[in-house]
Amino acid sequence: MYRVLGIIGLIILGITDLRAQASVKINIVLNHVQNLTINPDQHVVNLNYNTLEDYRNGVEITKNAHLSVFSTTPYEVKVKLAQTEFLKLGSEGEDKITMPDIQIVPLSEQENSEVQFTSSTLTPEGRKIISSMVPTISSVFNIQYKGPKGESLMRYAERNKTVTFHNDILYSIETK
Repeated sequence: MYRVLGIIGLIILGITDLRAQASVKINIVLNHVQNLTINPDQHVVNLNYNTLEDYRNGVEITKNAHLSVFSTTPYEVKVKLAQTEFLKLGSEGEDKITMPDIQIVPLSEQENSEVQFTSSTLTPEGRKIISSMVPTISSVFNIQYKGPKGESLMRYAERNKTVTFHNDILYSIETK
């Protein structure tokens, strides 16, 4: 009789669902990530002096979509020369020149008031050219390269021969 009363009591109390439960904690782990990519089709920039006007006025070339940036935090992009001097292509290291001012001018493909641009002369010390107050999933920047004008380059030209001097330009991204 007590058994029957116990069963009736369980039914009355509504204990009809006798399942077990367990839990799992899920964490979302966000790590700091930055990436700076140079357009793979634009790893060489030539400043060609072909005419009298090129020597008088300087030359410039704009590389569209030259840099792509991803950053989970505000960031700065810096630029510098790898070496102090430019080396004459094909020489054994004896023909070097200190290049007159070559300007780097960053340009945006999209308008964003939270990104500042600064033109810079190339030097072996890193100089800030792009500064962003906000993270970005995908920012693309054009870069304009401006070669110097004047007679300083003419002394390196050779008769009936094309002469090329080279150096590497290094871009870096840093957390702001």
